Amino acid sequence: MPFVKYEEYTEHIRIITLNRPERLNAWGSQVAQETEEAFARFADDPQARVAILRGEGKAFCAGADVKEWAERGEAPGFRGHYRRVFTSDWGTPPLTKPVIGAVHGYCLGAGLNLVLMRCDIRIAAEGTKFGLPEVARGVMDLITPFGYQNIPTCFLAELCFTADMVDAQRALHFGLINMVVPLERLLPTALEIAQRIAQHSPRALQMTKVNLLQVMAPPDRAFLTEQTLREQSFHSPDAQEGMRAWVEKRPPRWTA
Repeated sequence: MPFVKYEEYTEHIRIITLNRPERLNAWGSQVAQETEEAFARFADDPQARVAILRGEGKAFCAGADVKEWAERGEAPGFRGHYRRVFTSDWGTPPLTKPVIGAVHGYCLGAGLNLVLMRCDIRIAAEGTKFGLPEVARGVMDLITPFGYQNIPTCFLAELCFTADMVDAQRALHFGLINMVVPLERLLPTALEIAQRIAQHSPRALQMTKVNLLQVMAPPDRAFLTEQTLREQSFHSPDAQEGMRAWVEKRPPRWTA
């Protein structure tokens, strides 16, 4: 069974679904690979004008697969996926078609970063929880996707330093998402917006997306600095202890 489904919903609308519901769509290496493949397929599809990104089951994505991290000793791939949002120097051009995120349940860590990096318009169901739990696992947060979107630093600091979750209304207030709708209206609302987008000129849509990416793109130095720190963080003793503690369901014992 694929971990990511790609559906040709209409002639011009595609639906990409994280499909690991038994693990709340945790971001593991296979999910990362199949997500990148789905977006590449969307980019290369000449009839596709807009995509909806969603999650199967009770959550959009509960974050990284910490169990896999602990077993592999490294994080599931995000580096190339991360850079390809804006640049072509990793072998794949940036995605120049609109993407709508339809999130529910949990949107945490890697899941929240995925939404911020890939989704131009973000819709959340009532009751959705957002957060960055990395520091609770002994790992540095990935925050450049927030910074280039003018998320207030004080709100970002709260998410990063406390590892607490916030509800959809607070996420809406601080600009993480566009709107909050009842759960039963989540996919219909995303489809309504997708249908409005799909009626427009595909060339104009792509040129507009390119322009938006240029306006929002952070400097390369920010990417490189964050990636260097992130990799150092992943290989630190605290990261190993944090992941082991999570797997063993006990409080972590941090080093001084």
